[in-house]
Amino acid sequence: MPDEPNRDRADRILDAAAELLVRWGSRKVTIEDIARRAGIGKGTVYLHWRTKDSLFGALLMRASVRLLEASVAELRADPHTVVPHRYFRSTFLLTTRDPLLSAMLANDTELLGDYAISAAETQREAAEAVERTFELFLGSGLLRSDIPDVRFALGAASSGFYLYGNINPEFADTPLEARADALARVIRAAFEPPGEPDPGMVEKAADELRTVFEAYASAARAVIYPGKPTTGAG
Repeated sequence: MPDEPNRDRADRILDAAAELLVRWGSRKVTIEDIARRAGIGKGTVYLHWRTKDSLFGALLMRASVRLLEASVAELRADPHTVVPHRYFRSTFLLTTRDPLLSAMLANDTELLGDYAISAAETQREAAEAVERTFELFLGSGLLRSDIPDVRFALGAASSGFYLYGNINPEFADTPLEARADALARVIRAAFEPPGEPDPGMVEKAADELRTVFEAYASAARAVIYPGKPTTGAG
């Protein structure tokens, strides 16, 4: 891992790259543009990432890690966030409010260009954390166990809330909070057992899910911030 000054500089570069990516799309953004926006020399960018591909790959992975970090913070503040309808509501809002996460989810090739492939690979790398989440929901009794192919059913149901506003103009202006509330109602009614979950089980599940997310985020940071770059100007 890089030391703190170098990591701060790396984040400044990634912040500049994210801003330009959302504004112009990946095909138009160059390393020179990113360096200029970050207020550093072009060579300094290459001290952290040797290619534009590796820089944008790190940027997309950082977006996923920040989602997990936000989820960990919410679980720590309120363990009941682990209950599926609350968890999916929270994740929906965190994702849809972040333009990079939204583009990754929608496989937005206009914004991401060839980096849509990197986005898909990042999502596959996170598949283990997603799998552990579903196992935890089921093992903790937070999801009904009598639904065939419950993971597919839950995933398909929740995915529709991300996409439907884009494919049906009638609902394009529906506020995100209203969409999130509707998603929570569907998951609670269709996928959760009746009644309130046991508070002790909720606490235990929240602790376990935080551990899963923290482990994935820690491993991902080693990829986002590779090695210790040579000291350079900027």
